[in-house]
Amino acid sequence: MGRASPAAPSPVAIIVVGLSYFALASGAILLTRLSDGIALLWLANAPLIAALCITPVRRWAPILAAAVLGTWTASLLFSPIPAAAPPFALVNVGEGALATLLLRRWGVDRTQLEHSRSIALFVLAAGILAPTASGLPGAWMASQLLPIGFLPALFDWIVGHGVGTLIAAPLAMQVTRRDIDWPLFHARRGTPKAVGAIALLSAVTFLVFYQSMLPMLFLPIVPLLIGTFAFQRFGAAVGILIVALIGGVLTTNGHGPMALMHVDQAGRLQFFQFYLVVLFVTALPVAAALVQRDRLMAALRENETRYRLMAENATDIMMTLEPDGTIRFISPAVRELGYFEPENIIGLNAAILVHPEDRERVSAVHVEALGAPERVFTVEYRATKATGDVAWFESNMRSVRDQSGRITAVFSVIRDLDGRKMREDELLRAANTDPLTGLLNRGAFRRQVKEAMPHLRPDRPSTLALLDLDHFKRVNDEHGHAAGDAALLMLADLLRENLRPVDSVGRIGGEEFGILLAGLAVVDAGIVCERLRRTLAERPVPGIEPALHITASMGLEALAPGDSIEDAFRAADNALYAAKAAGRNRIELAAA
Repeated sequence: MGRASPAAPSPVAIIVVGLSYFALASGAILLTRLSDGIALLWLANAPLIAALCITPVRRWAPILAAAVLGTWTASLLFSPIPAAAPPFALVNVGEGALATLLLRRWGVDRTQLEHSRSIALFVLAAGILAPTASGLPGAWMASQLLPIGFLPALFDWIVGHGVGTLIAAPLAMQVTRRDIDWPLFHARRGTPKAVGAIALLSAVTFLVFYQSMLPMLFLPIVPLLIGTFAFQRFGAAVGILIVALIGGVLTTNGHGPMALMHVDQAGRLQFFQFYLVVLFVTALPVAAALVQRDRLMAALRENETRYRLMAENATDIMMTLEPDGTIRFISPAVRELGYFEPENIIGLNAAILVHPEDRERVSAVHVEALGAPERVFTVEYRATKATGDVAWFESNMRSVRDQSGRITAVFSVIRDLDGRKMREDELLRAANTDPLTGLLNRGAFRRQVKEAMPHLRPDRPSTLALLDLDHFKRVNDEHGHAAGDAALLMLADLLRENLRPVDSVGRIGGEEFGILLAGLAVVDAGIVCERLRRTLAERPVPGIEPALHITASMGLEALAPGDSIEDAFRAADNALYAAKAAGRNRIELAAA
């Protein structure tokens, strides 16, 4: 289906624009300066601009026609030069159309004066460029028909039309955009408050501009700002229009503080226009700032609600720290992962929860995060739970700074690594362990020996022993592989039972084992190995009938500083073969 074309403006809307233009144009003409015939405030373009902003350009014709008819009729009825009504009507309405085109081009019609940039563009389009463009032909016609020069007429035209549009258009645009939810406004008792604010501003404005004794032009600013803070753009737009209407009528009739000025009536009216501009640039930016504040607050509430929802339901711990490490907030997940109640650890320094051996490393990463707010830092560490148990955690942290660049907080997402660490340990054990005996495999045992080599000292030697079961092939051939496996398991158990925790044992071949006797000289190591040899020979292989006994041959190499691992294994292996050649079931020392 094709996209539906925008609907044409309703007859009611067209009539409203025409009547509004007629009424406002009539009022402006009646307030026309007697000296030069240029309107003090031309408000008539406000409803026209508001209507055109919400209407597609190709649907403008009936609205423009209604506005032309309205201003033409007003000029015929009230203008001192009714014969000039047709060209003035075209110029006036053309100004509104041009202003709207510029506002639409720059997107001001969509932003609705919600920020300072849109206000500046609105002033440029509706208050300067459009009145200047219409003022050139308008001032020329006025200079030909009235006793006024072209330049003074042009200045008065630009000021009168520009200020009038700036004052009235914001309110008209809000009304046509239906920015205000009137039922909600009324439900929140907004109507009595609005009536009160309007009454207060009207009364103050009337008192200020009716008397001509004191220059109290500052007084209307107070209720104007009260209305602006209470109702934002609506309050500012209505307030400025009230001051313009009441003050304009009284000033035109010789009342008000402007009467204290020692200038002619034209000068007083020009100063009043300047006063209205001051009110505009005071109230509208404040209203825009309030709109932005409310939007930021709403976004902040949404983000806070979203963050709270995530924090309260996430399985990971979310934590906010002060720059010094003090816990400002911690999510309920800490109950499941650390068995702490959140309120019991808020206010504590997070470092006390970290395992002492990891505390310095975690603190270093915290300091790094403070120095680089644009980066996320990750650190793995152990922490102590409320039960006293130690578990592994991973923390992803990032610091936050305010507009001045000062670090205000550090956010962390903490994940339980116990499961992953257990899997890593299992994989590491699988990679380093012989699957049958549970001892170190060949690669892991050689790494243990290699890592021990640099720590050898002359006063603290170590010994490498290689052990090989005698006639093991015969065991497998005569008794089966199950008997062979049982023999290997028995030997592994025997080695674990009779060696120290500091010693390393590994299965480095089918029936070949390696032993690293840490801190034992070769003589002392020989005593240990002889005890192992005798115990092995005396212990029968379990589960085998008739009883099966196995023996082992061993070769020992004394490890000294500077030895290479290859040379050490080669020497021990040569000693092992020497033991086998000498009859098996014996120990030989490597040749010196």
